[in-house]
Amino acid sequence: MASTSETKSPAPTSPEPEAPTSEVAAPTSASPPAAATASSPPVVATTAPAATIEAETEAPEEEEFENPYSSTDSAYSDSDLESYTTSLKSSVLNYQYENGRRYHAFRPGQYFLPNDELENHRLDLVHHTMTIAMQGQLHVAPLDKPQKIMDIGTGTGVWAIEMADLYPTAHIVGNDLSPIQPKWVPPNLSFEVDDVESEWTHTPSSFDFIYSRYMLGSIQDWPRLFRQAFRALKPGGYIEILEPDSTLRCADDSLRDDSPLLKWNKLFVEAAETSGRSLVAAPKYQGWLEEAGFVDIKDNISMLPNSPWPKERHLKELGGFHMAALTESLQGLSLRLFTHFHNMDVPEIEKLLVGVRKDIRNRRLPTYYDLHSIVARKPE
Repeated sequence: MASTSETKSPAPTSPEPEAPTSEVAAPTSASPPAAATASSPPVVATTAPAATIEAETEAPEEEEFENPYSSTDSAYSDSDLESYTTSLKSSVLNYQYENGRRYHAFRPGQYFLPNDELENHRLDLVHHTMTIAMQGQLHVAPLDKPQKIMDIGTGTGVWAIEMADLYPTAHIVGNDLSPIQPKWVPPNLSFEVDDVESEWTHTPSSFDFIYSRYMLGSIQDWPRLFRQAFRALKPGGYIEILEPDSTLRCADDSLRDDSPLLKWNKLFVEAAETSGRSLVAAPKYQGWLEEAGFVDIKDNISMLPNSPWPKERHLKELGGFHMAALTESLQGLSLRLFTHFHNMDVPEIEKLLVGVRKDIRNRRLPTYYDLHSIVARKPE
């Protein structure tokens, strides 16, 4: 029987006394660490039949070159033997535009968030926020000289880049629906335009570590994804998921029923549920992982404050950066879901968001989400 455990963070403390003003300035996001710039791997599309990328290749030199990152797996391309320039078909770059925001073209409509510069900045800010939440660690799984690592839904690729620097002998693969990742990255990193909900083409038992972060609202069938991850992992390999549960919580009774933040959160969760891609599924991951065959499952639940209201220093810093990320992303989080599933028009949404931002910035309103950090192992 699989061994499971759940750890809950200590009961939240009451917010510290506050001056009459109810708003605080959002902290400035620190720029992510600079990545190594040794080579520029091609982005490849792996999901049939929508072949969305083609690369120009050059004939190899007469001298034989042994590529340490080559693979016979059809999900990879031998980036060191291919041209450093990659041309993307219009089917990938022909983005959709809606209500002034840009959305992905590959498998259109499957992901509700934009992929424009505003969203990319938010993704980098979320990465910094989650790094703070994890006390500076990129992962908590006990990795020992991993050789292959997958980053599900890599976004701007910042986590994958930092992992490639941390593990220079490992081959890191980041996949996403949007080719928004940088060109110049470490030589042991490659990006794929791929739909992780389609059938995986990776060789079974080929990965040491599979990582998923902030994929809430993106996956329709989590049990199937966990089964595919189980098949792709080597015996003894690990999967790690870092995911908030979007159920809004409050450390006291100050959250009123007519709160704009509470109203927005209910609309947000309801729209996602209607779309079939839940925002509140994280508490179920442990059970689904066990059903997929994983063992030694640990679900550590901690607090993700929505503003710097906690007294404890680490939580205060975490809340400040999460406040910045959340307030900056409210429009992107709301537009597609609220217009498609609640028939709200843009002015109506923007009017609601004014009050939501005010509630989030109010440190006398100690709201938070549960953050699940889950690690599981494939048996030997």
